[in-house]
Amino acid sequence: MKIEVVDKEGEVIEEEQNISPSETTPVLEGEMMLQQVGALFDLKPTECQKYANKLNTLIEYAMTQSDDHTIIGLKWAIRSLQGKVGTPPLGQKWLPYLCEYAHLKLEAITRQEDIDKFERNT
Repeated sequence: MKIEVVDKEGEVIEEEQNISPSETTPVLEGEMMLQQVGALFDLKPTECQKYANKLNTLIEYAMTQSDDHTIIGLKWAIRSLQGKVGTPPLGQKWLPYLCEYAHLKLEAITRQEDIDKFERNT
């Protein structure tokens, strides 16, 4: 049995095609992305430039964790990281704490790739 949706006049309304968010959501770059990620840490747009290196490290980490490189996907990856590493030690803020972990994780990924290259050549 097929159910059709109709409007007030009884005309059949065509179903909308489901489009994945990655096709409709633009991938932000540069300063706009920094501001969006900075908003997770309550940074003002002027402060985002001050912390650009740390924010870029988190963005790079988030891109390794998900194939969804939209701003929403990156924010979810960063929020997931917050849950994974837990609350920062007393007196330390979220941004440097997460950035330190992300830097170590990115370095470990690079080291593992180098090790894999050596192992494939033998």
